[in-house]
Amino acid sequence: MFDLSGNVAVVTGASAGLGRQFALALARQGADLAILARRKEKLNAVAEEIKTLGVRCLSVACDVTDTAQIENAVKEVVAEYGTVDILVNNAGGGSCIPLEELPDEEWRKVLSLDLDGTFYCMKYFGKIMLEKGYGRVINIASILGKGGLKELPVIAYASAKGGVINMTRQAATEWATKGVTVNALCPGFFASEANGPEAMEAMDEFIGIRTPMCRPGKEGELDSSIVFLAAKESTYVTGTILTCDGGWTAI
Repeated sequence: MFDLSGNVAVVTGASAGLGRQFALALARQGADLAILARRKEKLNAVAEEIKTLGVRCLSVACDVTDTAQIENAVKEVVAEYGTVDILVNNAGGGSCIPLEELPDEEWRKVLSLDLDGTFYCMKYFGKIMLEKGYGRVINIASILGKGGLKELPVIAYASAKGGVINMTRQAATEWATKGVTVNALCPGFFASEANGPEAMEAMDEFIGIRTPMCRPGKEGELDSSIVFLAAKESTYVTGTILTCDGGWTAI
């Protein structure tokens, strides 16, 4: 079960952090990969790591806020593999600035990356899936898209991820009879490139207090969720917002 051999998976924001982990998780199940990010050198290093698992991996420099670059990425992936079966929209980021002080350009920057970028990738890669009548789209949202956070001022990020969640539901509805499922994964607090050791240490107290498991997530604890949503067996799962947060949203 959940054998992804013969599938082609595209993962955005895969040069480090959770994107790298998602790509590796899919590769371990046999999927061939196309990994996208802006930093080509880091992407190439991840690609070499993935290839050691016995699958193919194409690295494509791509800014997901630029539709011309996304269209070019689609052409490169299709030229290499002929198709796309799985899309993981992971590229994203945020900032900690109070609402009343947030510069307009920073608001637009975060929404452009987190919300617009997810939409653009769904639109352009989704066309390939729709043409063949099969696909698995997984949008990476966040528990911060499901509720507020009093400890950190993350208005732009929370707004964008909330948008990703409802965009996922609407896309799932529109594509429900076309063979393409669309789901979202909402991680809790995990170490990543953005949440480095210093940031995780600073957040450790409130994560411990507010999380029933009393700790942040560990590397590998998102793997089963991403593989489940990517699998052929998950045919009847669409419009689902899957949370992996140690119980954060349960209370």
